[in-house]
Amino acid sequence: MSWIFREDTFDPVTRTRRGRLFQPEGAQPAQYKVLPDPYEDPHGRSVGAQGRTTKTLYGYKACASLLREPQRGMGLKLALGVRDAASAWRIIQTEVVANGCVMITLKSFSAFGILPAVDMATIPAEFEPAISQTVARALDSAFRETPVSMIDQCRNALTALLSRWLVTQGHDRSILGEDLGRIATIVGQPPYKKGMVSNLAQVVARLHSRGKTNEAHTKGLRDPVDEDAELALHALGFTLRDIGWADGH
Repeated sequence: MSWIFREDTFDPVTRTRRGRLFQPEGAQPAQYKVLPDPYEDPHGRSVGAQGRTTKTLYGYKACASLLREPQRGMGLKLALGVRDAASAWRIIQTEVVANGCVMITLKSFSAFGILPAVDMATIPAEFEPAISQTVARALDSAFRETPVSMIDQCRNALTALLSRWLVTQGHDRSILGEDLGRIATIVGQPPYKKGMVSNLAQVVARLHSRGKTNEAHTKGLRDPVDEDAELALHALGFTLRDIGWADGH
């Protein structure tokens, strides 16, 4: 039996939800003695001792199981919805309110709102397949695959985006065969002068190298985590907006 999340507030700007979390209470369903519904039984025919009637119900209580997790569950992932249509959220705060309910605050893992849609009207037809495919793969990997895989897809999308953007700005087509580090350096130089895009692309390129086990071991680097992958996704979104290839920007 799944837990139940009862939402109290939702902020679409910060992509956060706040509400109470409940867990099943014993066997489901079970017999409970409850006050009768006056609309179901207006004459009180089902009323027994102490003015209560018996009903078969699914019972839930405050989710104490979450409180027994390390750091009271903060940092864990929580899936909302059903198996065929679920959304992923991170628990960023857990508390117990005065009435004993477990109140949690969730942060969305969704890439929608972070990664803008690509404005294909601004992209030369020959580059449309590469751009749409690499950005789509980055979006599909967001918060579904490992951080290393997600960073790799963002690096691949940035490489395709920036190399092709440079060609549209008059750069030699040989740039299409370069890696992200080289492309990022050129983007930051005259006449392009996209300094912030250049710096973010360099960060993603270096994050990608952390996913290589041998290199990470040699340099004493930590493994990438979800927050690093989210940074790579934000860098991709910023790049789309800054080079003018984002829809509506």
